[in-house]
Amino acid sequence: MDDTQNWLEEYHLRSISESVDSMMKSKIFVRIRKKLLLRKNTEEILKINMHNLRQYSYLMHTDPEMIKDYREPYLKYYCPNA
Repeated sequence: MDDTQNWLEEYHLRSISESVDSMMKSKIFVRIRKKLLLRKNTEEILKINMHNLRQYSYLMHTDPEMIKDYREPYLKYYCPNA
């Protein structure tokens, strides 16, 4: 009750996180099969990358202008000579 805006910000971050987890489980429903920790981490990162590529591809078709806004800071930081 004291600080509702901060609570709402945290709530929305948790909500977004849960929705991403849910989408990943529905699209990639195979459990991680690797035994070694490094390989488990690699498999998990690959699943996250697949999810991100799927979202990027969806945005490319629905709202390409939105992608430009996010790519510009990335390109300035990682490719300053481009």
